Amino acid sequence: MGRFLGFGVVLSGILLAVAGGCGKSSDEVRVTGRATVNGVAIPSGAISFVDVGGTAPTGGGVIKDGSYTATVVPGEKVVLVTGQKLVGQEPEYEDVPDSPMRDVYEVITPPEYDAAHLSPLKATISGPQDGLDFELTGKPPTKR
Repeated sequence: MGRFLGFGVVLSGILLAVAGGCGKSSDEVRVTGRATVNGVAIPSGAISFVDVGGTAPTGGGVIKDGSYTATVVPGEKVVLVTGQKLVGQEPEYEDVPDSPMRDVYEVITPPEYDAAHLSPLKATISGPQDGLDFELTGKPPTKR
């Protein structure tokens, strides 16, 4: 019986150690807001918060219908935003009859907002924050 009790104690310790390491960092906070381009909500995309000093991990989240929720380690950040909109569908396989269709997206955010050394967007994250909105201006990338 002592053998099983010892095994149970060891197994419990392992499970607690593994469970303690799962999930987000305890330093991360929740940040929410809206992202628009020239006054129009970004239909879908991503937002990233890059640490200015390069010592904290980059945090971020998904943009949907102009709104985002991100997890971020507090500090001074450069904010990167990439947005796209659905513009149609095309065959998944060219020259294949009855090919399934796939969605086609077009990037709608100006390219400078997707480069840490160019983005004019900055944020100071000191704790959980709601309503941290970003208005991007400018022209989207040229189509190829």
